[in-house]
Amino acid sequence: MEFIKRRQKVKNPVSRFFHGIITGAADNDPAGITTYSVVGATTGLAQLFLVPLSTIFLVVVQAICARIGDVKKKGLGSVIKETFGRPVAIAATFLLILANLTTMGADLSAIDASFSILFPGINTLFFLPFVTFFIWYIVLFKNYRFISKFLLIMALIFISYIFSGIAAKPDWSVIFNYTFIPQISLESRYWLMAVGFLGTTITPYLFFWQVSEEIEDKPSVKDVKQEIKDNAPGFIFSNLITYFIIICTATVLFTNNINITNAQEAALALKPFLGPYAATLFALGIIGSGLLALPVLACSTAYAVAETFNWREGLSKKPSTARGFYTVLSATFFIALAISLLKINSIKILFYSQVFSGLLAPFLLILIMIIASSSKIMGKYKTGWGTNLLGWLTVLIMLGAGIAIFVT
Repeated sequence: MEFIKRRQKVKNPVSRFFHGIITGAADNDPAGITTYSVVGATTGLAQLFLVPLSTIFLVVVQAICARIGDVKKKGLGSVIKETFGRPVAIAATFLLILANLTTMGADLSAIDASFSILFPGINTLFFLPFVTFFIWYIVLFKNYRFISKFLLIMALIFISYIFSGIAAKPDWSVIFNYTFIPQISLESRYWLMAVGFLGTTITPYLFFWQVSEEIEDKPSVKDVKQEIKDNAPGFIFSNLITYFIIICTATVLFTNNINITNAQEAALALKPFLGPYAATLFALGIIGSGLLALPVLACSTAYAVAETFNWREGLSKKPSTARGFYTVLSATFFIALAISLLKINSIKILFYSQVFSGLLAPFLLILIMIIASSSKIMGKYKTGWGTNLLGWLTVLIMLGAGIAIFVT
């Protein structure tokens, strides 16, 4: 996204901080917000310990992806193809497309439900195509600089979830225990929630997007040492929002045995504490997160396909000079629109799209870790033992959670 790319080049620490906030907020897409709400409503505070754990893993994984972009100056799809062969690259790209399309369809469904909160009785058949076309038009024919301030405001709306968590008046000593002492259950539902949680936090589309973003920014190997520092603020902010969403939904919904079946009911997590405006704040958070995430999902798909098949790609290029790239980019929007119009229960499609991402992520991470730790591929800029330890630990935990679904 052009406005992100331009903001990266600004050396002012304040500008870098706000860029990180926007990037981190893009990780909290509508599917993510809903998944965290489902986790809190279903398992209470039991999975709160995953927040600090996943924050460390997320920062490290994204820094590894950025390192690959800085050193190789090629997209992740291209590097995977060069290292493991075209069949592996095609398989990885195909699975990414499935994950991204289901997530985009889920996000559009959530946006639809959120606008239903703001404007009851709205004609979805007219509205969803309009929103999809609007975002598609901006990505293809405009740059994002002119709406960067708006996107930042949308990101900061997430602070309302922090207020809701505090307003719920939880027992903070209990919160502290659940944050740092893992609560493990042998129930399959628990592991389903864990995979969904990890899948929406450490998500495959961000792997491809992070590498492509570095390429768009004309990377230097000198940036390698700065990647963790540059990535950390935004993702810490992102997972802080996650933390309070779980606290809020666990305190309000889980405690009172309230089941979530749609976005309107999810707004109940805020309403008792923020009054009649709770539903509005929840809806605005969903819409804002969708505006941030949908372009990233579509672009990461287009980058992966173009890199796999050696097409010209890049948001800096005109559609006429990168037709394959922009054709895939356009197709993702309109296929996702078709998925959203199927009227599948929004909570179900949102949650299970993230479970699918959680099952896919560790297999992509294995490829990424092999690439990043190879001196043959990365030269002297290969990852060190500490980064490798955390990266492989992320793989093992995500694989273990996925296997636990079927074992339990």
